[in-house]
Amino acid sequence: MNLQLRAWEEGDRAALRSLYAASRDMAFPWSAPHQAEDFDAHTEGEWVLVALVDGMPVGFAAIWEPDSFVHHLFVHPAWLRQGIGRTLLAACVHHCAARATLKCLTANARALQFYQALGWTVQEQVTGPDGPYLLLAGPQPAPRPGT
Repeated sequence: MNLQLRAWEEGDRAALRSLYAASRDMAFPWSAPHQAEDFDAHTEGEWVLVALVDGMPVGFAAIWEPDSFVHHLFVHPAWLRQGIGRTLLAACVHHCAARATLKCLTANARALQFYQALGWTVQEQVTGPDGPYLLLAGPQPAPRPGT
């Protein structure tokens, strides 16, 4: 597998829309079906990192940079369990200026187990409009050169 990461480009939009809807349908079956166009509104103003295999987008992460908040991490269902999410998440931690955080719905047990296996720790338990979720903090980032 030839996995590459790069910043989002406009030409990725159609593939990421489709990937977003398919991934959300699988991760959140209680609220499916999801709309592909939601990708546009849900990532507006965010830094988006795309994972590609042989030039084809297979996953992405979106960060709200002012808060070092990983807002989205999705891998196409056909590409799960191949290290793509782990690679994207590690790149997010490295990209963030401060310790990265994210929210994970407690109903999304598979994602929660994934994050905790990678060293993310629970900071707070909250109930929001989509139900109870955990605020997780990532591992402490390595110091950046020159800091």
